[in-house]
Amino acid sequence: MREVDLGSNLVEFYTKPIRGRLFVVGDLHGCYTLLMNKLEELEFNFQQDLLVSVGDLVDRGQENLECLSLINEPWFKAIRGNHEQMCIEATFDNEMKEMHAYHGGDWLYKLPTVQQQIVVEQCLNLPIILEIHHNNKVYGFVHADIHINDWDNFKQEVLKNNYFIEGEQSAMQIALWHRGRVRFSTYNPIYKTVTGVDEIYFGHTVVKEPVKHQNCFFIDTGAVFGGPLTILEL
Repeated sequence: MREVDLGSNLVEFYTKPIRGRLFVVGDLHGCYTLLMNKLEELEFNFQQDLLVSVGDLVDRGQENLECLSLINEPWFKAIRGNHEQMCIEATFDNEMKEMHAYHGGDWLYKLPTVQQQIVVEQCLNLPIILEIHHNNKVYGFVHADIHINDWDNFKQEVLKNNYFIEGEQSAMQIALWHRGRVRFSTYNPIYKTVTGVDEIYFGHTVVKEPVKHQNCFFIDTGAVFGGPLTILEL
């Protein structure tokens, strides 16, 4: 595989002061109106509170550009999901473009070319990992999975930026695509509490209700498929 640009902002530490509350939301998938209605119910303070998205802002839903516009809001912070990754990879891989379109990404290819490029740039700028220190706790945010039981080691592996490593899945691929911990954690002893972080929040795998495995929380409750949109206060 030739060298391609998969972004340089892979691990981000949020350093701005959070004057209000910290929330995390599951996969939005173009459900902008649903999100805004939910925030109104929660009496979200747009001047003081912060909302973190665990990725997959786009695809399958109808309000994809509206969800992407949230990236520019000071009260919102997002990480990259596998659907943002598909937007990126489709620029150099026709098979990925076909797969992306099949899984709800066809809206992107109906846009003018210049606008498509803007979307890809937005996706490239999203980090794979986000870390936030708030109220004396360390919170981590990753889209799909973590296979290493050490937070600092996982961050270092992602920083290798070797998404297309030969013969094995890279930490970047695990972070964006994998489902091992949420599916097999109850009986696979390789999954233990992740040290170096208090809590980690994930989306990607649809669950009926938020589920906890060790100190890892999976919160994609399938809003775009008719399930509830999960927003948790941390």
